[in-house]
Amino acid sequence: MKNGTIITIDNLVKRFPIGGGHFTALEDINLKIETGEFTGLVGPSGSGKTTMLNIIGSLDNPSEGDVIVMDTSMRGISAKRASTLRKQHLGFIFQTYNLMQVYTVYENVEFPLLLLKMTSSGRKKAVLNALEWVGLTDKIKSKPKQLSGGESQRVAIARAMVKRPQMVLADEPTANLDAENSHHILRTMEKLNKELNTTFLFATHDDKVIKYMRRIIRLEDGKVVADNLVKN
Repeated sequence: MKNGTIITIDNLVKRFPIGGGHFTALEDINLKIETGEFTGLVGPSGSGKTTMLNIIGSLDNPSEGDVIVMDTSMRGISAKRASTLRKQHLGFIFQTYNLMQVYTVYENVEFPLLLLKMTSSGRKKAVLNALEWVGLTDKIKSKPKQLSGGESQRVAIARAMVKRPQMVLADEPTANLDAENSHHILRTMEKLNKELNTTFLFATHDDKVIKYMRRIIRLEDGKVVADNLVKN
């Protein structure tokens, strides 16, 4: 994977209509994220961090300005192009896991690969590798209801990483986990970041997560109020 700028945010503004007016969720954001970063968008609820993550992930569009992800503009991006970007290059990790309850761990992790042109043997190898990364090869045939919260989130990480995306967007990934599981999850993501050079971008206000970040971008009321590299 080549190094360089993976995200460019240029004078980003995001407004949502409310009644006869609007609410400004993001205002005049200018940022660059480099390939391989392990970065947190940090701030209280309502600060705009999830909104920014959604725009970066092509799940929403800017009101003004632009966000360029892997040379693709999010301003006016077509649904087809957005789908292709997510399918081929992005992985998502959510606080609610979003696992499909009727499918096994193996099938949940395999699902993103079914959208790509991969052979059955290729999919199997990728799924087993992903489950090995997160230490769940013994849970292949289990259903989500048979898993703990920490195990469920590890399945979600495996699903996000199985296609080896260039970037993973993680929205409060430890919100439903205790301290021990949180640290296990974060160490797993840190390991994948270092071994595969995958860019990780978190939206969080969890101090446990923040301690792992190598760059912290603080948001308040939709504005960047601090942007600091962390010495590890």
